[in-house]
Amino acid sequence: MKSKKFLTVIIHILFIALIFQGCSKKEITHSLTCKELSNELESEISVPEGGFKEYTTEELRFLFSSPELFDDICIVYSNDSTDVCEIGVLYASNEESAKLLFEDAKSYIKSLQEQKSEFLRNYSPAELSKLNSAEVRRYGNYIIFTVAEANEKNNMFKKAEALLSKK
Repeated sequence: MKSKKFLTVIIHILFIALIFQGCSKKEITHSLTCKELSNELESEISVPEGGFKEYTTEELRFLFSSPELFDDICIVYSNDSTDVCEIGVLYASNEESAKLLFEDAKSYIKSLQEQKSEFLRNYSPAELSKLNSAEVRRYGNYIIFTVAEANEKNNMFKKAEALLSKK
């Protein structure tokens, strides 16, 4: 008798937990292109004069191991060679591709860190903190990453969340 009551209580708790989990999930709009989103996010990151430059389609195919995963992409980097700031916005049409693309973006950031750390340590140590604090986040089927100062990075992700939240 006690085990039936216990089991009933556990089932109710699990049911309530599932309901609250569904309520806490934010709905994401899928109406922005990566270029539009990138343009909005650029204002949160300070770069030296010259602004951002966008990678070409050919460069992107070289940088990412699975270009077939994204339906849209825009990655911009500081036009000043002494600055490592970068913003990436990638979009996949389905959740499975978005999961894989998220892992691909994390690999891309890790590769950047491995390639540039030694150079920055020797020639531009101030830029090393930006590179080391690089971050990748997923918003629905959007993958967004940045290499930037910590406070700018946080502001950029707040803006991304606001722009992508369904009203």
